This record gives sequence, C-alpha cells and structure tokens, in this order.
Amino acid sequence: MSLPSSFTLRAAGGESLQIPSVGFGTFASGDGSWAKDAVLKALEQGYRHLDCAWIYGDNANSAIGDAVRESGVPREQIFITSKFWPHFGHPDNVELCLNKVLKLMGLEYVDLWLAHWPCVWKPVSRESLEKAWAGPDATREDKAQVYEDDKPVIDWEHTPTNIAKREGHEGSFVPTWKAMQECVRKGKAKAVGVSNFSVTEIKELLPHENDVPVVCNQVECHPWLPQNELVEFAKQNGIVISCYAPFVGRKADGATLLKDEKVNKLAEKNGMDVGQLLQSWAVQRGTVPLGKSATPSRIKSNLSVRKLSEEDMKAINELEIPGGKGRNTDFSEAWGVPLFRD
Repeated sequence: MSLPSSFTLRAAGGESLQIPSVGFGTFASGDGSWAKDAVLKALEQGYRHLDCAWIYGDNANSAIGDAVRESGVPREQIFITSKFWPHFGHPDNVELCLNKVLKLMGLEYVDLWLAHWPCVWKPVSRESLEKAWAGPDATREDKAQVYEDDKPVIDWEHTPTNIAKREGHEGSFVPTWKAMQECVRKGKAKAVGVSNFSVTEIKELLPHENDVPVVCNQVECHPWLPQNELVEFAKQNGIVISCYAPFVGRKADGATLLKDEKVNKLAEKNGMDVGQLLQSWAVQRGTVPLGKSATPSRIKSNLSVRKLSEEDMKAINELEIPGGKGRNTDFSEAWGVPLFRD
C-alpha cells in the first residue's frame, strides 16, 4: 500500500503549499562535487524536496543550485528548504542570510526558510556578515561568528523567552520571526518555520502568525528519539515536522539505527533495506524524513516508502530510548544555551 507523496503546509494569506513527504538531506556536503552529483542523482530518481542550509557551505549551496538547473526538472516542481545560522538571527540580518543563499544557489526564492536553532548569536558586524562564507575550511572569522571562552556570544535579547529566562535574561524571538515573515511578503520565501524548537518556544510565536504562519519544525527525529509530544503538538497546530538524522549515526560510539538488530529484522520481514523501512515509518506517522546518501541504490530505495503493518509500526515505536537519551545532536554545553527544554 502507498503512503502520501506530500503533506499540505499552511502558506501565507490562507493559501496552501505541498511539501513532498520524503526529502533529500544535503548536510555535510561541503564538497561541491559530492553535492552536485548526489543531488543530480536524487532528482533523477524522483526526489522533489531538497533540504539545505547556509552553514552547509558556499560550495555545497552553489553545487546544489547547479544540479537543480542541470537536472531538467522545472524549478517550480522542486521544494527547496534552507536555514539561517544563529549569528544571522538578529531581525536586521535574517534577510541578508537569505539573500546570500539565493545568490549562491542562483535562485529567486526558496520554498521554506527556517531558523536553524532557537537562539541568536552576536556577529562580528553587519559588514562582516555580508562577506561571511561557510564550508569545511571556513574559520569562525570567515563565518563572522563572535566567540568568548570558546563559546558563541549570545544575543539574549532576541533569543526565545524560554531559553533566555533560564539564563537570567529577558528575550524574545518574535522580532526575528517578524523579519522572517517579511521574507515571505517580499517573495523571497514561500513559507517560514523553525528548527530544533521546543513546544514552548513555538508557542511564543503562534500569537504572531497573522497572515504568515509557522508551517514547519525541523528536528532530530527517529525511533530512538520519536519526539511524540512534539509531533502531536505540531499536528494540533497545523505544523509539519521534518526529521533530520532519520537513521541516526552517533559519532561518539558509532551506534546507528542502520545496524540495529530489531530494525534489520523488520526490514528483512518487509522486503526492504533499513533506510527504506525507517523512511516509511517516518512518513506513516505524518512526518517528513530527510535521509541522506551518496550511494545511488540507497538514494533510490530511501524514496520508495511503503505502508507498514500496525504490528511493525508498534515494534519500531518501542525502540524509543527513554528520557530523551536517544538524542544525538545537542549543543547546549558547547554553546552555553539550554536547548530542548520546556
């Protein structure tokens, strides 16, 4: 049985927008040749949703844009997401980052523009941001990021109230959110949303949706960290959850769902490879997985999602590691910011 090929987003002005239910992740694609080859292959196999970000690198963004043009797929048929890094989070700098992304990719607009993290950092200066670039070889100075004691200097005034208050500051992400909405009104983005936000941090924005709603929250989400409460809250508020790291590969101990014994047995039972099973689980629960691969066969199979039995869905749901301990990505300590807390 088939699963939905897309989900509906609430776009500006009461309109709607379709987001393909399976996306192709481009994280860590700083090598332009990798990005171009992988994206070309993904588009050839039928992907119509690319997940990108400024921080993924200038070479990667340029290569992805080249792949889009060379693919022969009309631009309007490809859903492109991008994100701004925290030091572009001041209301005056949100559009600047989007302009940089559009120029790098050679695009007139992105379909979805996200705040990459629920915090704002102080940049070196506006002028430095205009010259800033990202990539595997970029230094903090190249990115125009300010650090003290090896931690980014936080702009608490524009950081979400929930997070700022925990550190004894007053803050609000609303001004930044309003700057994001202006990007839609100017036609540079079709919709806007957030990434790595908690329920409380999203609630801060909901009273300020007006004609441009919060349409997406991109978070780490997989069977070890299913984010059930967050997913349910999103559904109740017309917000789509997109899932990075759907296969979760831990750098610390090398653990990955791709090697999980129970997952492998379920994949074999269903005549699927493991990535295909995990992507199917994600779509079946109404979320958008953003699997990444450079292997042509995996790129193809990760897109071929199929409906699973309730028994198998239940078995995958039971893989959750309690207490949020299945989380792999958490910069709370490195950045000095209390993330993922309500």
